[in-house]
Amino acid sequence: MQRPVVVHPSTTILERPEYARYVRHVRENGTVGFHRPELMPQCRAALRLCTNLEGFTWNDDSAEGTDEGDFLAYLEILQTLPLRELVIRTFYGLSDTVWAKLQDFTGLAKVSIWCMEGKPRILQGWSEKLGATLTHLELGRCSGVPASILISVLSYLPLLRALRLKGAPSAAILEILTFLPNLETLDTEYFGAAASRYDDVPAANLRELTVRTSSVHIQGFQQLWPWVRRLTPRTSLESFTLNAFSTQGEALIPRPFILDMAMTHKDTLKHFTADTTQMTLKDIECLCTVFPRLETLSCSTVWSPETAAYAEVVQKANNLRAFRMNINNWIPSKKPKANEAVETVVRDMMLREGSVLRVIGMGSVVYRGQWVCKKAEEGPNRVEFEITSNVVQDMWD
Repeated sequence: MQRPVVVHPSTTILERPEYARYVRHVRENGTVGFHRPELMPQCRAALRLCTNLEGFTWNDDSAEGTDEGDFLAYLEILQTLPLRELVIRTFYGLSDTVWAKLQDFTGLAKVSIWCMEGKPRILQGWSEKLGATLTHLELGRCSGVPASILISVLSYLPLLRALRLKGAPSAAILEILTFLPNLETLDTEYFGAAASRYDDVPAANLRELTVRTSSVHIQGFQQLWPWVRRLTPRTSLESFTLNAFSTQGEALIPRPFILDMAMTHKDTLKHFTADTTQMTLKDIECLCTVFPRLETLSCSTVWSPETAAYAEVVQKANNLRAFRMNINNWIPSKKPKANEAVETVVRDMMLREGSVLRVIGMGSVVYRGQWVCKKAEEGPNRVEFEITSNVVQDMWD
């Protein structure tokens, strides 16, 4: 078996140490020590020279596990540097020795921990030391952690502006939002309508909300819509992303949910993404109407042979710049006439009076429009509107 070739920037740093002062973020991988253990001393030596370092990322995706000695050695050095961001992504979890070492770090503004195995590490015993500085937090493994413990840990972090949780109990999210007044970005999961003992209104004014959920049947999403509304009770939301999966087909976003959200966020919402959730063309038209500031829209819908219907749904979307449709039952035709009909509608949508739409995705084909200057061999140059298309997935016959 051929030995992997490992090229590491530490070689350059050691040869030209003056470059180290410009390094702001270092990304190290556990496989370097596995394949080229003789490189580790120079990697550590180069890291010591990075006196202006702000961020460090450690990746170790080996399923066999690697020696934590390399990571511990890096942590020793990082404690002497002005570190503000720490990102850890490993297949195996973090040992008690590593976790104890991590809790010595203070003054961090961002912490991200993603481990597929081992104990869930949710900053228990560490969050108290980070409360005065931490603004961004990602915890990739909260499954099995009692809601009371997760709530207690996060209560020490009032300055959080961005929070991403995987596996956190749905009932705990509402309570967490009541003591995070600065939170603007939330990425979390929904596991069903678990009873919540907390009825207080969230203190957070979310600007970006991402919800991930799945269900064995479509009816499992019925309590999702009021739950989302409770997370955003005041006018603030600018971006909403929903990743919802069902084993029995795509769920349909109910029209009342769209209208209810518009009552609160019609003047702020700019980005709406629901690629895995079904919407009718009428619902899309409603969305474009009740959210006049909408700039990007990505959703799933059903193919209509009346291609002009797609132009009608965005008639009132004068701020829409990108419109992508995941059309389940449409396969791009290789017949020129069929493609010409679609391209004609795309051009009409982009050139409609008042339109700023320049990116349209239909299934696997993405159309992009722009004004270009055409040089003429004789006479003045002319400006034309040009549309290009490319396939983002394999085209099927």
